[in-house]
Amino acid sequence: MMTLLPIRLGLTMWSHNQWQQSFYGSGTKPGERLEKYTQVFHTVEGNTTFYATPSIDTVRNWYAASHDDFKFTFKLPKAITHQQMLKHSQAQLKDFMQVMAPLHERIGQWTIQLPASFTPADLPTLQKFCALFPPNFPLGVEVRHLGY
Repeated sequence: MMTLLPIRLGLTMWSHNQWQQSFYGSGTKPGERLEKYTQVFHTVEGNTTFYATPSIDTVRNWYAASHDDFKFTFKLPKAITHQQMLKHSQAQLKDFMQVMAPLHERIGQWTIQLPASFTPADLPTLQKFCALFPPNFPLGVEVRHLGY
């Protein structure tokens, strides 16, 4: 088990083919990369959830490959943040969170990546969306509009 640090060090991904020899070592299979990664780093951003909701089996595999002190940061699906612009997405958010439930205790942050078209005038929509989460839920917001 790693020593607890006051800050967490991690990267924006845990799997990259160019790291095969230098980081993972020859013979490491792609499905073993997260476990190897968690032996060195304390956190990771998983942006795959932005593009598609993983299967429950994939989420369980991520849980099994990580340890209790490891923290994930996952982006909410773009279907919610970009296509629906955070509106009328309660059912879709609930479905996503249910799939991700095995990892909830290992979440450092859920990231709401806003599209560039989401302006400061849309902040009431963001506030309403954030109210769907329990108090003290670890949320982060990534803005892209120049008005911020």
